[in-house]
Amino acid sequence: MRPLRFSRRDFVKGSSATALFSLVLPKVSAIPTQPALLSPERVHSLGQSELPRMVVQDFTKHFDPAYLSNGLIGIRPGPNPLAKANTYVSGFVYTQIPYEVEGLSPAPYPLETDIQVKGISLLRYSDLLRIQRQTLDMTSGELITEMTFAPENGVALEIQVLQFASRSLPSVLCQEIRVTSSVDTEIQFVVRIDGEGVPGRVYTNGPPQRTNIDLVSGFESSGGLSKLGVALLSFAPDGPVEKQEPFTTDSGVSRTYSVRAADGRPFRFQTLAAMVSQLYHPEPHLEAIRLAHWAGVLQFEELRNNNRQEWSDLWRSRIRVTGDTDVQRIVDAAFFYLHSSLHSSTRSGMPPFGLSQSAYYGHSFWDTETWSLFPITLTSPNTAQSLLEYRLRGLDSAKRLAALYGYRGAQFPWEAAPTSGFETTPTFANSGWLEQHITPDVALGFWEYQLATNDQSFLNQATWPMLQAVAEWIESRGVYTNRGFEIQHIMGTDEGLPNLNNDSYMNLICKMVLAAAIRCAEMVGAKAPTSWGKIRDSLVLPIDSSKNVILPYDQSLSPSSTRYSSGHMDFLTLHDPPLAFDLLRNTHNYEERLGAVSALPNTTIGFASAAVAATAAFLGDRRRAAELFQQSWKDVWLEPFGMIREAPAQDYGCFLTNFGSLLQTVMLGFTGIRVREGDWTKYPASLPAGWQRIEMDRIWVKGEPRRLIAIDGAPARLLAS
Repeated sequence: MRPLRFSRRDFVKGSSATALFSLVLPKVSAIPTQPALLSPERVHSLGQSELPRMVVQDFTKHFDPAYLSNGLIGIRPGPNPLAKANTYVSGFVYTQIPYEVEGLSPAPYPLETDIQVKGISLLRYSDLLRIQRQTLDMTSGELITEMTFAPENGVALEIQVLQFASRSLPSVLCQEIRVTSSVDTEIQFVVRIDGEGVPGRVYTNGPPQRTNIDLVSGFESSGGLSKLGVALLSFAPDGPVEKQEPFTTDSGVSRTYSVRAADGRPFRFQTLAAMVSQLYHPEPHLEAIRLAHWAGVLQFEELRNNNRQEWSDLWRSRIRVTGDTDVQRIVDAAFFYLHSSLHSSTRSGMPPFGLSQSAYYGHSFWDTETWSLFPITLTSPNTAQSLLEYRLRGLDSAKRLAALYGYRGAQFPWEAAPTSGFETTPTFANSGWLEQHITPDVALGFWEYQLATNDQSFLNQATWPMLQAVAEWIESRGVYTNRGFEIQHIMGTDEGLPNLNNDSYMNLICKMVLAAAIRCAEMVGAKAPTSWGKIRDSLVLPIDSSKNVILPYDQSLSPSSTRYSSGHMDFLTLHDPPLAFDLLRNTHNYEERLGAVSALPNTTIGFASAAVAATAAFLGDRRRAAELFQQSWKDVWLEPFGMIREAPAQDYGCFLTNFGSLLQTVMLGFTGIRVREGDWTKYPASLPAGWQRIEMDRIWVKGEPRRLIAIDGAPARLLAS
């Protein structure tokens, strides 16, 4: 396989969004260029029934901080989780400088809390604070940090901080600080909503009249694109607390709570933080107050129990791999971070890095439908539907975009804005007008969701309107020549090669979408134009007949060229493209013989390697499948919390696209399952060398839960769950 060189990586490396990320919260450490897999001191041993708990005890080295999210709020608590940390909220966007596009805006960290003893501040005197241990419990999405604060006044405080992003109430973050003092003493907890460093302005720092709330702030983003409301309630369940009046500044508001701590008796201080963007409510600070009070009605323990139940239900769809402990850890991390970053309440699409940072500005790409929708649909169908509803809300914008280009139907943007899905690719990037394969990518995602769920109401209200609009676009996008139906002047999946004709990935996926549109029309009782079938059957695929291989595009370079791209057909293997087996095999083997992966390892993208691994397994090369699958994560694994990077040269992680590709390769590529109208167990399972078994206790099949068991060489079994 000759690797794709996605220029999108260079885009992020040089973007001011990444620069802003580093300004808000400096990196906790330098990342080794070849990070080791989870070391024994950082992760508990994993058996087939145990879920991962990643433990950090060595804080002498800097590292990418932990990431907690529920799909509506994302935070990055550092080793001291009470200090200011990166925060992002779904739908809170600003005008990104210098590119002037809508981008995901940094937000205030609502869990910032100072602890003061006799005037000595934990946040100010960090040298008096010792971080002992930090545990990310993936079974429940909880981060637990153990610290010791020893002011120079004879007092020592043992501090445990528990944080989670509630999945049962996804507009709320929860924090409990448990303090045990060595002596009787008075302790002040200073809670802050501080917008310093957040682009924009504070538009309110107080509640309306007759409103009882501990703290509330409203922020308007830079450029005035959106507003954010933040409201906090704080409790001290173990004893009386004295509240001071809120103290306001230009950047936010704070409040001090004084408690009396007894020698050796733990004292708990809890904060419930509601965060609401204008995407969800036109008066976000008022709705944040209401949601904070609702969280207060439920209280911390019930929210914690509900959150654990939500995660317990998700983990019923855990993928269990027998035979390779390392792979089990990788797959678990992928499952955790993908589901952490999404929720059925999500309205802003799926950025490639979720809400972990602002790389790619929170825009949505082909990453959603091509690389992540399958594993979400098969494990959490309601969440998958929310992602497609985001695209559906952008359908009118896509139709207007098609009209601007002189086409019919709908043309989806390469980079879709978080709020409403319109085109927002920075104008320096030619992908904004050339990388149009996103349009059939989106349509195929709708069709595959339809086949996976058998949702009849969605069929009429969403799937058919989407497929009809995209089929009309395909018809107007191409031209008939003496070769057949051609799509000219296109950028394929390799962004380094603009303005090509008949990109094989593009033309093949258009063929698949037209076939889906024709079948979908039949299902809803409509009549598909005869032209759709004619185009489907005459779409040009560039083929080297002497080798019987599919070429990347018409202008294919010499195989010796480092610009010869590949992987086009591999990207579609688990989508079951209409290709003859010999043609797929010959193409894959030909590209493998080019041998560029080993020559240029740093240019290989993880999601592409995982896709090629699926093809290798499908063709029976189990050894190569194991190598490629390992290659897809090993050089981008990021200690200590297992957040995969997009490329080895980066020092930040949580690239959801790689996680999604890993999961769908295991769930579909290796098991032989193909999502279709008939029996899904279309092909025998072909597991990588060293793998013995793949199991899932719950996979959703056409609206019904099933148990998956896949053993090499036999069709997978989908049993009643």
